Amino acid sequence: MKKIIVIVYSLFSTLVFSQTNSTDYFNNGVKLYNNGKYEEAIVQFKSIIENGEHSEALYFNLGNSFYKINDIANSIYFYEKALILKPKDRDILNNLAYSQNMLIDKIEKLPTNQVSDFLNYISKILNMQQWLITGLVLWYIFLATFLLYFFNTKTISKKNYFTFSAIFFSLSILFIFNGINRFENKKKTISAIIFENKIDFRAEPNFRSEILFNLHEGTKVVIQEELNEWGLVKINDGNSGWIELKSIKKIN
Repeated sequence: MKKIIVIVYSLFSTLVFSQTNSTDYFNNGVKLYNNGKYEEAIVQFKSIIENGEHSEALYFNLGNSFYKINDIANSIYFYEKALILKPKDRDILNNLAYSQNMLIDKIEKLPTNQVSDFLNYISKILNMQQWLITGLVLWYIFLATFLLYFFNTKTISKKNYFTFSAIFFSLSILFIFNGINRFENKKKTISAIIFENKIDFRAEPNFRSEILFNLHEGTKVVIQEELNEWGLVKINDGNSGWIELKSIKKIN
């Protein structure tokens, strides 16, 4: 029994020590950033990632730090990672827009219809985990109200509980569906940022094939297919081509 207590205490101490270290790294990073020591701040923030911890605040501060040293590719990369954890955050979106304005390549998005834009906007209000957790909470509330309806003997109360249970059931299905949809889209859509100063997009996955067009660092792409050391990627205007996978960094 004494041995077990020692092991549990040791594990608990390790967790507390890790969290304390991360807090220190983060606070040190913020202080260094405020003092204009951006590269030193980046070292502190990255130490937290090396500890296996992630947050939108961490990625946001890394994005800010890289922006200050004109490393636009890394700045956009970390802003995009922050958005995955906290979609529709105004500060992240605003700072991402500032970084994107520094890009050499100005790519126009393909036109979309209002319905798909609206559904996409709704979907990004919460992240995948938030949709699913909220959906499960609503499901348990549905079960509770349904049980109250089932065992209640008063007509008016029974009718009210049935109405509430129907509402919570519909909402729970809607939230869970959105969470699953976000999960499926995340698996299908692998986004990345170009980290080469200039990269050629080719018709086939080899250097002998035709060069279709070229882009510069910081541009966001979507990986459609991977073949050995090559990836078929698509950009916002619908064009696609093969590039070396080592020239890009996956966001998710």
